[in-house]
Amino acid sequence: MNRVIQFFILAFVFVGASVTSLYASDKDSFSREASFPGGNEGLSNYLRTNVTYPESALKNNETGKVFVSFVVEKDGSIGDVKVEKGVSADLDNVAMKVVREMPKWTPAMKDGKEVRTSLTLPIVFHLPNKVLEK
Repeated sequence: MNRVIQFFILAFVFVGASVTSLYASDKDSFSREASFPGGNEGLSNYLRTNVTYPESALKNNETGKVFVSFVVEKDGSIGDVKVEKGVSADLDNVAMKVVREMPKWTPAMKDGKEVRTSLTLPIVFHLPNKVLEK
């Protein structure tokens, strides 16, 4: 794929992200939620910069939302990365890779101690119609 088309595709890939704690009950309330460096804006920038469409997914016009669960450890590192709901092997692998390679988070805090937290991150893969028509 030539560089102009590749840039065009990467510039218009939409990656949406939101983080939802899997521990939503009152008994698991935290004094500080786990957070990505730079907050949600930092996370969105990280995903826009690091998520790329696999060539095969482009050819097959694959789009959709991959739900990736992971654990933010007490030291902020990322572990136990799993696809909870996927789209295709290629898009699922990209989503897991980008989550595994995230920088350390600020861990959650409960009762004055840093604690492990399970989170789910939906990563949306979408290509505009103009790219799909090419």
